[in-house]
Amino acid sequence: MTDTRPTSMLAIAALVGTRDLGQAVYVALGKADAGMGLIAGLSIAFLAMLADRLIQAAVASRASTF
Repeated sequence: MTDTRPTSMLAIAALVGTRDLGQAVYVALGKADAGMGLIAGLSIAFLAMLADRLIQAAVASRASTF
């Protein structure tokens, strides 16, 4: 089975430079707002885990059909 972590991390790293969730992290760091930083950071971590599991499932199903 192939390693899907680089793909998942690439997708999540793309969020950091954007508005919305990535911007929430930057604002929280700038204001030293621990609560907002925790929520935004956990959201990004959750998305990374979700993307990893979805990609692993897709790779596994593709590997089982061949």
